[in-house]
Amino acid sequence: MQLSYILWLFFGIFIAYNIKLYMDSKVYYEMRIDKDSIFINLFGKSIGNYGLELACKQFQDYVNVTKFDANFQLNGLTNIQQLLLTLSRFKKLKELNLQLGINPIQNTTVPNIQALLIQLQNLETLNLGLDNLFNHEGRSEIIKSISEMKKVHKLQISLINTDLSDDKINMLLPLAQMRQLKSLELILMGCSLSSSSTKSLQTLLYKLPKLDNLVLNLYGNKIQVDGIDDLSAGLYHQKQVKELEIELYFNNITSNGTETLMSVTGQMTNLTKLHIGLEFNYIEDQGAKYIAQALGNLQNLNDLSINAASKNFGFLGYESILLAIEKLSTLQSLQLIIGVNKCGSRGADLLKKVLYKHDKLKTLILDYTENYIGDAGASFVGEGLLSQKKLEFLKLNLNFNSISDRGAVDVVKSIHNLKHQPKHIDLRLSQNKITDKASKEILRYISNITQQGVELFEFEFLGTALTNATRDDLVQTSKNLNNFIFIVDTIPPSYWDEQ
Repeated sequence: MQLSYILWLFFGIFIAYNIKLYMDSKVYYEMRIDKDSIFINLFGKSIGNYGLELACKQFQDYVNVTKFDANFQLNGLTNIQQLLLTLSRFKKLKELNLQLGINPIQNTTVPNIQALLIQLQNLETLNLGLDNLFNHEGRSEIIKSISEMKKVHKLQISLINTDLSDDKINMLLPLAQMRQLKSLELILMGCSLSSSSTKSLQTLLYKLPKLDNLVLNLYGNKIQVDGIDDLSAGLYHQKQVKELEIELYFNNITSNGTETLMSVTGQMTNLTKLHIGLEFNYIEDQGAKYIAQALGNLQNLNDLSINAASKNFGFLGYESILLAIEKLSTLQSLQLIIGVNKCGSRGADLLKKVLYKHDKLKTLILDYTENYIGDAGASFVGEGLLSQKKLEFLKLNLNFNSISDRGAVDVVKSIHNLKHQPKHIDLRLSQNKITDKASKEILRYISNITQQGVELFEFEFLGTALTNATRDDLVQTSKNLNNFIFIVDTIPPSYWDEQ
């Protein structure tokens, strides 16, 4: 009886051990440890508490680390105590990027996060992701602890999908006590902000020290014209900033609100970087003209991003912005998102002329989705690309543009013929009328490009007029190409006959 018990006990231990080995083998995560830096990405891998503990064991002995960058979002975590204890050993830590959002972590964890922040006395850069975490009181306590950190001069706080309606946004006001702060990023996407909420943002911007870098991501709120007025009044007290990013997607902003915002922005003559996101608002042509007027005053810009995609924004507004960009002689990076406004081939021709003037760009991102530029417009875009001499990064989105074989081939041929080939290329030609013959020619050009030292070529080719056989041939051919990502499907040619 005793022998049988021992055998069963041994068998049970053996089974448990093998289950543990199996579980260990099924916990996947990306980790990189390089001298004094640790990078780990567990985003959306659903590893749970057990997987997090395994990850912590991998880096817990690197006590001299100065930089820790980790994304633990969306992982089903309920207990992060082991992580916080491990981080508390990193006494020399100067830079911490810790993304914890969208996990069922209990509010009882708040004091432990506060304790960690108190212990990290040498921290200079803090990026903390608290998206949809804790209750209002818990978040307020963490913000208060952050405001007491005396060496942090670069701060990013992410609160995506967190309810900050009415006076709840006042929890951010203690940040104004950080007199050493030089860079502030507030990611407040989908936080139920309204025009009344922006009074607190105005107060915060007024009380903050003079910043060099300011990022305000207010994507998907409803601040409207009155909110823009308050925000602009706050920005007036930060006119000295050198880098400004404001994302205002879907905020019910009109041309009047755009006028207020851009009148202040136009006074920020120290700006070297400006990213303005006004996509899907109601800025109209007049609002675009206000953007152009502001750009006329910002002659030190080397990094510009304008997102004005909107169906109520027409050619006159588009033309105003393009002509203003043409005069910015110091640009090195340009991102232009002008989708769904039907600028047509005439708009593409104007873009070509602007690119001729800016032939030393290092980064070029053009999103002309649903602008109906056609083959002529695609050819104009290709001609503009040929003028570029120093491109390192190129992203070109020409989806939904009524482009057929000639225009598509012209674009890819122009990229192929660039004298200085970018290291990273992202090309999108989905939902156009491109047939089998042209598709094969396009892939031949891409094949040559991938042999010219390109580090990554991404090609999206969805919803075109390919036959299944050609699609399969293209996919098979693409497997032989290095550093190439190919996204493709097919729609029968009869689809286009019905359009």
